[in-house]
Amino acid sequence: MGRVESSLPELFDDEMSLIHGDFHHFNVLSSGRGWLAIDPKGVIRPAGYEIGPLMINPWGSLMDGSRFQVQTKRRVDILRERLGWERERIIQWALAHAVLSAWWDYPNLDWEYGLYCARVFSGIK
Repeated sequence: MGRVESSLPELFDDEMSLIHGDFHHFNVLSSGRGWLAIDPKGVIRPAGYEIGPLMINPWGSLMDGSRFQVQTKRRVDILRERLGWERERIIQWALAHAVLSAWWDYPNLDWEYGLYCARVFSGIK
């Protein structure tokens, strides 16, 4: 958690923008004329905040260890390539959101998935 806590001031130093707020696979649909993002939250955050929901909402088995690790590394590579951001920045946003997600689920004693994602994200080089 210290890694996340120490990176937050730098992450939130980025320019604030109006963003979707819950941008992940299940909120992107094919409309026949292109892609359509649904269920926007409309929040003001740095654009990097959107990386978190995208990274912790994978297709298929959510905690399939090696598959999730390979998938996560590939997503980081795609985001780096498409956004031009540094790998470490992408990983920091993913890690911060995983910890936040675990805290959201803490009252229900269901924080295991968020912590699992945080461990995977922490191990990416």
